[in-house]
Amino acid sequence: MKLMRGYRFRREAIRMLKSFLLVFVGAFLLKALVEWARGNPPTLSLLALALSACVFMLAAGILFAIDALIQASEKKQGAGQSTPQR
Repeated sequence: MKLMRGYRFRREAIRMLKSFLLVFVGAFLLKALVEWARGNPPTLSLLALALSACVFMLAAGILFAIDALIQASEKKQGAGQSTPQR
């Protein structure tokens, strides 16, 4: 049962992350479009988008590594415990 809850949690977390990233990227692109419509070069907005994407990827990599360590630790603890028999 714990594995199913963990799976659902990860699925919902990934869905929320995708929604957040869509809104985040959309806001940067809208800002760049407004700058371009005003006659200003949108380079600063696009540079900020690229920099924030790099930061998000770094943070996601760290979180995935932490999650992998936690899962490995849970599997190791689960394998060591024996289930009581009736």
